[in-house]
Amino acid sequence: MHLTRRHLLSACGVAGSALLLPAMPAAADPGPENWLDHLRANREHFAAVVDDGKGRRFAHRPHERHLLASAVKVVHLVGYDLAVRRGQVDAREPVRVGDWEQYYLPLDGGAHPQALRALDLECSNGFTADDPNALVTLDDLASVMIRYSDNAATDYLLHRLGEPVVRTAAVRAGWPDAPIPSVLGHWLRIVLGREVDVREYLDDPRLRLEVIGRLPDVPREYERVRPLMHTTWRGTAAGLHRLHRTLDRFPRALSHLERGQVPPDGVAGIGLKGGSVPGVLTLGCRVRWQDGRVGTAVVLVEEVDETWYGRAAGLVELVLDTLLDRAGPGLFQVGLS
Repeated sequence: MHLTRRHLLSACGVAGSALLLPAMPAAADPGPENWLDHLRANREHFAAVVDDGKGRRFAHRPHERHLLASAVKVVHLVGYDLAVRRGQVDAREPVRVGDWEQYYLPLDGGAHPQALRALDLECSNGFTADDPNALVTLDDLASVMIRYSDNAATDYLLHRLGEPVVRTAAVRAGWPDAPIPSVLGHWLRIVLGREVDVREYLDDPRLRLEVIGRLPDVPREYERVRPLMHTTWRGTAAGLHRLHRTLDRFPRALSHLERGQVPPDGVAGIGLKGGSVPGVLTLGCRVRWQDGRVGTAVVLVEEVDETWYGRAAGLVELVLDTLLDRAGPGLFQVGLS
């Protein structure tokens, strides 16, 4: 497979997506085999569902509610797919960059500046676009939501589509109780220490100034941030896995997940969406073979210390090796007892 480990992380929206941290800590990557050992030793802190498409299936704590981090954004993506197919939105609809950046807080580990660079938008201050009146398309936002895990794009899409459309898509994808978070809403609660309606924040300049004033007080240290993540959205590995298995019903969403990948011989497409916040690593992926077989996997890991957090590429590699028949039983070997 023509992907470096850094490319693996970037391709599934994990690299640089850590809330509040500038980058994932550097650490020697122990490789996928050591991740198997780590999961065996921490069975109570991970959930997984793996189906290789050949009749082999592994499930561990599939119905336990785990933190999802940015792996949840495939829910927003299928909502976007459904809205376009219904004619409720146009994929080419122009979006003013300033309207997109209303939903941005500089607590995403550099995901938004990465998205701006990918769309050839100048970003002299390192955070926001130089020209707020520049235009992108709705499809551009769907792309950077997945490729770079841009939180502002996720919230813009959610409010443009409306939660009922996203919920309908989740039901059609087999995950009726999927969380549909407003990422900004959760971050505002973390910054302010109280619940705030996103629309109120967007409409109230004084509230926005209060948020700006409190940003320097938000913890940056890994161990101080970890407890804050426990209050973010949760879902089950089984639910997220069902969504990935039904993505053939959402061709535009599948195209975004597979975009930028270089699949090996015999493979038609690889789709990835991961997530990372301090203490949490998550991944949903699917491998689409040229013979029509589809392998899918979801792995949700909690209570990840800073060292293993920096080794996220090994976890991605383990899951892909399992689906690409490189690791044999791979995750299936992680026994329950």
